Amino acid sequence: MRFPKLRLLLVCAVACGLAASAAAQISGKLVLGAYKPAPPKAQRAGFNWELENGVKEVRPDRIDARRELAVVLLGEGEPPPGWDRVEITFSGGNLMPSTIAVRAGVTMLIRNDDEIAHELSATGLDALAAEATSPRGRRSVNLKDAGHWSLSDKIVPHVAGHLHVLPNLIAVASCDAEGQFSFKGVPPGKYVLKVFHAARELVSQEVELGTQDLTVDPITLTGPTDSK
Repeated sequence: MRFPKLRLLLVCAVACGLAASAAAQISGKLVLGAYKPAPPKAQRAGFNWELENGVKEVRPDRIDARRELAVVLLGEGEPPPGWDRVEITFSGGNLMPSTIAVRAGVTMLIRNDDEIAHELSATGLDALAAEATSPRGRRSVNLKDAGHWSLSDKIVPHVAGHLHVLPNLIAVASCDAEGQFSFKGVPPGKYVLKVFHAARELVSQEVELGTQDLTVDPITLTGPTDSK
């Protein structure tokens, strides 16, 4: 009497194994040189390389891809395990990352690794109202509703960012300083790859993944499209 149940378990295990083995990687490169974002509003400098001190040259305007860009996949499938928890960090007096993309329903952990308090809030989002996070402290925020919000810090004025809560987000890529990005463990299917810089949507293009790894053509960032 136990054999049919055992056979069903074996079939499910094989099916799960095949699905896992079919998952592949999407990778590519963002060409950053042509992208010239609008200069930020005048504000207090946050770092010594942003100050004219007679010793070091002021750092030229450039994109910090690791911190300022969010590269995401949108689709109709299920997100990978662990999608429901995301961590962002205050470190060195700033927010990492500053462009944040998460799936609706996620619990976002704000970790403060600085020796000073931060008071992060999202304009118009009650779930992320201003609340102090003490040095070495933690704060959890549940983001149920989809939308786009500007982020600011009442204690450290130069801190700024943007939060994108997306209902159909499948994955967020790791992106290095040179613009190389990759999504790992993605099931076969059709997706939309988007790139955000703060409130701006810079790229939106369709990609289709089979059972083999996919490298998309280099994506040149030349200017913003209308933000969604």
